[in-house]
Amino acid sequence: MKEIKESLKKKCDEDIQELATSSFHSIFGNSAQDFHWGSNSESCLGRGIAQMYEYALTKDSKYRQAALSTLDYFFGRNATGYCYLTGFGTQRVMNIHHRISAADNIKEPVPGLVAGGANKGQEDAEFVPAYASNIPDESYQDNVGSYVSNEIAINWNAYLVSLLGWIN
Repeated sequence: MKEIKESLKKKCDEDIQELATSSFHSIFGNSAQDFHWGSNSESCLGRGIAQMYEYALTKDSKYRQAALSTLDYFFGRNATGYCYLTGFGTQRVMNIHHRISAADNIKEPVPGLVAGGANKGQEDAEFVPAYASNIPDESYQDNVGSYVSNEIAINWNAYLVSLLGWIN
């Protein structure tokens, strides 16, 4: 158990060190490796959960603040400006890769769904309009056909629900 706690603390502290040089004051999104399929789930929100575990162990508020930084990123303080939760934000995700939302003849998508997020791989590039950028943290498009950046998955929502529960 001691090794697990030490490993968690080390990873959380490494992420916190990124805050000083982060463009968006976030522990997430400071490396091209952060932006893969479903990056908003385990890489972004999952890091926030790890920070909250460390906060629970130490009661050091820097870990809670670091967790909050992932929510700031997720809710729109990011290179795209999108709030990655459907139904929320000033720049809303509207065209998620979700059959129910695409087929229900309602302009707004089903609210409360986590979009996958920026994906440096752009593996769907041949099937969708050209991505606006090849920069990893900008490799997102709000297009129903973009299954690598705009897909939703229930397990991704679990990360958000868990982190919001911890924060609350």
